[in-house]
Amino acid sequence: MEKLEAVQKVLRFSTPIREWCINEFSLHFDDFDEQNVDDYESGSYGDIADEILERGLDEQIIEESDLS
Repeated sequence: MEKLEAVQKVLRFSTPIREWCINEFSLHFDDFDEQNVDDYESGSYGDIADEILERGLDEQIIEESDLS
């Protein structure tokens, strides 16, 4: 599963993570794309995408093997 797919899966299936993303960053499901999930420049989405994935792993929405 590509990183974008994994981020979208977590946001789709986890209300708490989705609400955190909206409330903290005003970011929604469709704000993420193939390029910005890997962009780590200041103000970009790479770090947020990584945190979404970590939280998704913690909630067992995705598995580590999904990210390879």
